[in-house]
Amino acid sequence: MQAAMCSIAWKPEPIEAVAPLVAAAGYSGIELWGPHLDRFVAAAGSLDPLVAQLRTLGLTVPMVSAYFDLLNQPEESIAIASRHLHYALRLGAPLVRMFTGGGGSATASEAAWATITDVLGELCDLARPYGIAFALETHDGHLHDTTPSTLRLIHSVNAPNLGVNLDIHNLYARGEEPLWSLEQLWPWVRILHLKSQRLVNGAPQVCGLAEGNLDYTAFLQALAVRGYGGAVSIEWFGSAPTQAAASELAFLRNVLGYTLTA
Repeated sequence: MQAAMCSIAWKPEPIEAVAPLVAAAGYSGIELWGPHLDRFVAAAGSLDPLVAQLRTLGLTVPMVSAYFDLLNQPEESIAIASRHLHYALRLGAPLVRMFTGGGGSATASEAAWATITDVLGELCDLARPYGIAFALETHDGHLHDTTPSTLRLIHSVNAPNLGVNLDIHNLYARGEEPLWSLEQLWPWVRILHLKSQRLVNGAPQVCGLAEGNLDYTAFLQALAVRGYGGAVSIEWFGSAPTQAAASELAFLRNVLGYTLTA
């Protein structure tokens, strides 16, 4: 497995300032947040300086994370996809993160399912010649918010370059059993987002993987037993992201040992 860090942890910072922090923490991968890339290109005119910086730092890019609304903004989504496919191709990233929009799967109409399925199929066709796949992130507010609904969307689109960005804590928070979710989605898992929470005075609070309500030790060990060889990407939304990057990687190394390539 490759340890990666999501640049979204440093939302306000320019990506050229974030990348050295990720490399210094010991990661070999950096997942690049779409707005970071848009801001960089607007200022620099191209991705070339960033590509050179990442190469010097020894950082690869497992995924570019974009935002889409395939139901309400299909034409804009195609334009966003084209832009992020260019980013991914230039950065050597095999994946573009997919948020379909359309609201939760439990309340979406059959018409919404049909529209999103059609547009997602078009986007997969657009990406296929470049050797790039879309990764549905298991996330509230989208048709892929549960394991069964994610599987329904995958089977409906039936594209070889459509996989899953397994954000296991999002499914756990909905009441799913993590090892069951992993088993069901396993053939399509291309990357994972790792984050955690704990309850403080009845309210959820961002915390490290070792301190949260999900048993990440058991989950990561199950991932290793299955022979997973992709990226595990730390997604941090709390304060002090630089310190969190170091402590989260230490936890991954402790649990995964030789199976982790940091």
